[in-house]
Amino acid sequence: MIYIKEANLKKNITTIEVDGILDDESIPVLKRVCEHHLASGKSIEIELSGIIHITREGRRYLQKIQGEVSIAHLPDFVKVDNT
Repeated sequence: MIYIKEANLKKNITTIEVDGILDDESIPVLKRVCEHHLASGKSIEIELSGIIHITREGRRYLQKIQGEVSIAHLPDFVKVDNT
């Protein structure tokens, strides 16, 4: 289960707070939210301090999009390669 909260606290930057589990079922939800904001020309900051579990697929997705978005407060148990 994933919970997503969107906020526009800074001009042209959308913060997406993600809580819960990032897995195969939740990746498409996060992807749609990110694509929506990127298409509108906004920068995105993904806030991950509320993540309690992330699967290998979730890590791969974050690795894939890290060039397009800013990732903040990545929990210590989550490793995302910068390659």
